[in-house]
Amino acid sequence: MQYPVEPIAPGYDAHLAIAYPNAAADALDLETGELVAQFRAGVDDAGDPLFTARTADGSITRVRGDAETLLTLLLPASATALMTPDRDVTFDIVRIDGAARDVIPGRWFWPVRKTVTRNV
Repeated sequence: MQYPVEPIAPGYDAHLAIAYPNAAADALDLETGELVAQFRAGVDDAGDPLFTARTADGSITRVRGDAETLLTLLLPASATALMTPDRDVTFDIVRIDGAARDVIPGRWFWPVRKTVTRNV
């Protein structure tokens, strides 16, 4: 089966890329403040997140190009190992700048798929 994005493979590092047109990145102030994303099994998952990515620790990076701003979320193998194959993980992104906290529009459902080669 084909997916519009590369699925997360449990137990392996994952690099998720999200591109925003520069006009949108400017309107959302994506290049300032800290960005934080919590990965959960579902929207209503009230437990601890499976993983928290943030610009402060380098697990979210942002690169501005000529036409778009690319956010890359880096998930270590230890985090993806907690994710259930054949289910999507859910996350959104919050921008923190001082006391201001803004949710970046969009909720992401990223597929998690088991690999044939595992634990190598």
